[in-house]
Amino acid sequence: MKISLKHLILLSFLFVLAPALLLLSYTDYSKAKQELEDNFEFMVDQTAENVIGAYDLVEVGFRILSLSLENKMLSAFEPFKAAYYKANGVVSDIDLPSLKSVLGDEFDLYIIDEFGVIIHTTFAKDQDLDFSKVAPSFNEKLQKIREESRYQGDRIASETVTGNVRKYAYWGTPDKKYILEIGIKSSQFEGPLKNLDLLTISSSFEDFNPELNSVIIFNGNGTVANKPDFITSDTQKKNILTVYESGDRLDIKVADKSERWVYVKADVDEVDGSASQGDKVIELIFDTSSLENQLASLASNQILITITFVIVGGIVSLLLANRISKPISSLTGSVGQIAGGNLEIYIEKNKSSKELLDLSSGISKMKDSIRDKINDIETLNTSYERFVPKEFLTLLEKDAITDVNIGDSTSLKMGVLFSDMRNFTGISEKMSPEENFKFLNRYLEFMTPAIKKYNGFIDKYIGDAVMALFPTSAEDAVLAAVEMNKQLAIYNSDEPTSGKDPVNMGVGIHIGQLVLGTIGRELRMETTVISDTVNASARLENLNKTYKTNVLISGAVRDELSPDIQSFCRLIDRTQVKGKVEFLDVYEVYLTDNELLAEAKSKSKKVLTSIVDSYYLGDIKAAKKILGELEDDTKKDTVISFWKNRLKI
Repeated sequence: MKISLKHLILLSFLFVLAPALLLLSYTDYSKAKQELEDNFEFMVDQTAENVIGAYDLVEVGFRILSLSLENKMLSAFEPFKAAYYKANGVVSDIDLPSLKSVLGDEFDLYIIDEFGVIIHTTFAKDQDLDFSKVAPSFNEKLQKIREESRYQGDRIASETVTGNVRKYAYWGTPDKKYILEIGIKSSQFEGPLKNLDLLTISSSFEDFNPELNSVIIFNGNGTVANKPDFITSDTQKKNILTVYESGDRLDIKVADKSERWVYVKADVDEVDGSASQGDKVIELIFDTSSLENQLASLASNQILITITFVIVGGIVSLLLANRISKPISSLTGSVGQIAGGNLEIYIEKNKSSKELLDLSSGISKMKDSIRDKINDIETLNTSYERFVPKEFLTLLEKDAITDVNIGDSTSLKMGVLFSDMRNFTGISEKMSPEENFKFLNRYLEFMTPAIKKYNGFIDKYIGDAVMALFPTSAEDAVLAAVEMNKQLAIYNSDEPTSGKDPVNMGVGIHIGQLVLGTIGRELRMETTVISDTVNASARLENLNKTYKTNVLISGAVRDELSPDIQSFCRLIDRTQVKGKVEFLDVYEVYLTDNELLAEAKSKSKKVLTSIVDSYYLGDIKAAKKILGELEDDTKKDTVISFWKNRLKI
């Protein structure tokens, strides 16, 4: 007795609980996973805030200690300034060691020149240190002090070379030539500084938080404030500069090391006009392996529980649904292969139920029908695409040629390329009709792939001429023209040369607003393009004959090119398109010229621009003068020859 497929499906429906169990398990896992990640994120945010807060407290302590030493610094400058006046500003005559012995061993003296270089000092390790290289922004503040000839106390800061903590102050000499600097390492604040040591504070955070691998405090130039011996990598310097300039937090996950790098900026209020920069960038490196292990363990447990329940349910459902699963699976696999494009698959007729027999027979008939229809459509589309580019249909927002109606149109900004073979009439006269078509098709076989390569499509063939449209950019059209010239050279080298001159061509390119659409009648219509841009492109292509050039573009096209391509373009003339009042700038693209000629054309760019400007301003005399000053290496330049003939030189 055959069982109805409807009853089999109804029986199988009872086991919908298995998917529900999978969904529930996944929901529980997702919730637990989110909680773990949120907790870790909270720990990262809290640690970053705490480290910034600790640094702010250190800065406050430094500022208090710094202010307590201001009077001592001012007093120390008196003998220093006196020595400078006595030496009449000749720094080599100032006896800095003697001054140091008067002030005490805790003082060090420095003289910095207008370039930011320490030219004289009692602290040998800083001799010849160039602040313009190691700390450009700090040097700018120093030079401002010099230019304003004033005193400026500074915060307590680390020495650039040694990393020792000192208090500094600066005085710009009245003659604005030098900056006198005093640094003090006073026993008065050695004790308090032990409690404000950045290395100790950062180590405390690392010891307290087991998931915090390291805390490194960077200056704006990438040097380390809390670990003097640390060498900053190029990657770290890049990250530091990004955060220092933007002030935004930067998070980087390093999966292969199970780490998360967090960069935050600690802003310090500059209320005392200090020369050195107090702002820091703090790098926090967290170990994410613990979080990853917890997530992996959570996933494993959920998978194990789910698998256990699925297996139990699967055994029960398998016993009840085995009769339907095999034929349905077979038909499902066949349908999948049909959907994947395999229309030659054999569909077995399943007789286990009336419904399955009807279904398998219907799928087999459907497959055969789809195959026949696809073959017909592919043949038809292939034929249509030979006459109507599929890109044209795309621009008209049509899915198929059958959707196109008379009057369909769209307006777009596009590049238009015209190319034309030189002396085709003379060449064709020497050939039979069959040879003509063979020659022309081989020529186009070399030319047209470049258009498709650079996102263009051919609108129409006009004998030996080609009109192509570029919806993407003007630069694509120019690159296609360059590639066409390269292919032309290959074509000429491949063709037999006996009795034949090399084939030449010209290309003109303009960009502007186009109207694309269909014209004609119901029984006969075609696609076309309506625009002044087309006329301008054709005009530019035709001007190649006048200047004996290969590729000419308009000023509008040139303006949209990248700097690299623009460097191989030069203004050679201006022209008027028929029916237009405005002049069109004419640029030559000489990317395919040999190296010597291209170099000569690059040298003549500015001169040619001046000639064109003078000529169209009516100053023929100035144009002749400029042209007459050109060097002899422009003799092979056909454009220069054109201008000499035009100006009768």
